[in-house]
Amino acid sequence: MKNKIKVICYILLVILINISLCFGMSLFRKPEYYLAPFKGKVIDTDTKEPIEGAVILAVYHSSVSSVAGSMSYIVDAQETITNANGEFKISSKTVQSEKLSGRPRGEIIIFKPGYGRLLHKKARALGENKTWPTPEKYIVYEIPKLKTKSERSVNLPGAFSFKKIPYEKQKMYINAINEERKKLGLKSTYPIPEKEIQK
Repeated sequence: MKNKIKVICYILLVILINISLCFGMSLFRKPEYYLAPFKGKVIDTDTKEPIEGAVILAVYHSSVSSVAGSMSYIVDAQETITNANGEFKISSKTVQSEKLSGRPRGEIIIFKPGYGRLLHKKARALGENKTWPTPEKYIVYEIPKLKTKSERSVNLPGAFSFKKIPYEKQKMYINAINEERKKLGLKSTYPIPEKEIQK
């Protein structure tokens, strides 16, 4: 009888140690969230022709709750460019963060010199009014060609739109902004890290 009690106690001890180890490791592991890939297409609002070379910047946000309310912050980003058919693909993403309190959400930024951003009043996502589509959904985005220098100047993103995103994850986006600034004759450019200039 004593031997049975010892065996049962030993088994319970092993189970408790395993549970403690698993729980302890989960405390030190950053939460991970998987965001599905999707494909889309960018076309001209008026001509409906595909737009090649438009930069697609996917920005991932999450939120943290506090006494003062919920605060949104950037956790990651990736970018790509449209092909000759105006098509693009955003790869799947696993987002890690120590501060995640809600599922990450995505935001799509589309920018090409001479065209209105997705925020422009004439721009739209056909069939869906969101800047981030549901998984596996193919969305066609219309952006308008801008006719005047004034329209193009107003359309430029702010100098520090995404200062929390590492430069290497928005390099094409920044280059496109600076290309547009040069075409408009603006002296100042979107800031590029010193180490990138020295390469």
